[in-house]
Amino acid sequence: MKAPLHQPLFERVSAYLVACGIAPSPELRRQARALVSAVASEGRGNDVGRALELAPAYVDIPSSDVPRSAPRVERGSIGYWPNAR
Repeated sequence: MKAPLHQPLFERVSAYLVACGIAPSPELRRQARALVSAVASEGRGNDVGRALELAPAYVDIPSSDVPRSAPRVERGSIGYWPNAR
């Protein structure tokens, strides 16, 4: 049996939502299907990036209280030429 066209996108979205701490349920699968359907109706095919942009509109994603694992990367100079003065 051939897998549905948007099955990989559905699986990626479902995995993302579970990784966000949402318990798998029939309601979550329904919301994920609606999200995948919306992305597919835009004509973007299996666009995971667009699906993740739209995810908060379809599913209540809990906010994360986990702090950043590393400091923000900022541009700097360690004194190499031509920046050395």
